[in-house]
Amino acid sequence: LVYVMFATLLLFIPGLFADWVFEIGKKKQFCVLEGSSVKVSCSFSIKNDGIKEVFFFNTNNKMKWKDTTIPESVSEDEEYYGRLQRSGVAGGGYREMLVITDLRPTDSGDYKCKMNTYTSGWKNSEYGSTVDVTGLKVRSNPDTVQEGQRVTLTCDTKCTLSGNSNPTYIWYKNGQRLTNLRTINNSLYLDSFSTMDSGSYTCVVNDIHSPALCLLDNCWDVRYNKTICAIEGSSVDLPLILTCDSDANPPVDKYIWYKRNGSAVSVLQGETKRYINSAVSLKDQYFCEAHNKIGAQNSTWDIVEDVTQSPLMISVLVVVAVLTTGTLLVFGYYILKRRHHRESQLRSESRENIYADPDEYVNVQDDTYTALQGDPVII
Repeated sequence: LVYVMFATLLLFIPGLFADWVFEIGKKKQFCVLEGSSVKVSCSFSIKNDGIKEVFFFNTNNKMKWKDTTIPESVSEDEEYYGRLQRSGVAGGGYREMLVITDLRPTDSGDYKCKMNTYTSGWKNSEYGSTVDVTGLKVRSNPDTVQEGQRVTLTCDTKCTLSGNSNPTYIWYKNGQRLTNLRTINNSLYLDSFSTMDSGSYTCVVNDIHSPALCLLDNCWDVRYNKTICAIEGSSVDLPLILTCDSDANPPVDKYIWYKRNGSAVSVLQGETKRYINSAVSLKDQYFCEAHNKIGAQNSTWDIVEDVTQSPLMISVLVVVAVLTTGTLLVFGYYILKRRHHRESQLRSESRENIYADPDEYVNVQDDTYTALQGDPVII
């Protein structure tokens, strides 16, 4: 009876349990390929309250936090810069979603939400999403290959890939796609291995390539670059790394980055001295603001125009320089040719005047003299 009365009393204490509750459900697990993307989310219901702030944190990164007991947002970790996309959906409850792109092994971990409301304060989600980032690896059976043996190559991951129960495996040898060999699921079969089969083998899933496995000694060093598909005449985003340095005393507590595009100025995420972004326009301008206990100091605007980062820009500048130089040379040649023609014409006229009729020459002088001696003009 006492327990029932105590539980009933708790329900009438405002802001204790009645304001919002995180969704209770099974812990979600994701196994995703390195270089791909993953979406994690947390849901909660809200009653008679509003949200001040929500962020995601990775429990595997607690050694990076200022205090290992106080979670920090992944958006403040420079390793995630340029790779995060967030969105929130309201309805009967609220769902916060985070998309992490270009996944790396260091992104593995347990992702949870931390939320702050106007009356209830901070609380962590009980359940999270476990993300395990895996690469592809080609294994050979047997490990040591000899001619005449049956060899099986397997494209392995350290966990079962999520979202695709039957992925398509593509095999390459020395950079060339194999189409006429026997494959089953993630395995490639070489029934009677010969020297013709020696070389460098890789497997591909969703355009993600494994490191090469060398069979026998005839191997190539094959490297695969990330493929970018772009329409002719369009632009391609370039990575950007900016660093803000200050020798302030007392030392700087935090840095704030700003970006200007035309007349629009925006504050960039994070409060670290380095700003990294994978999508940059050469028309953007940036400056940083350093804060310490005394105050703050701004840097000057810095426009992104480092052509060493863009082979395309270098090509454009070279073409412009060549065209400009060519135009100047043609224009200079035209001026010199006209000057030479004019001088030749003057010399020809001079020679004609030497042999002109003397009487005609005198008459010209008289006409000129008469004009000068004419009546004055009254204004």
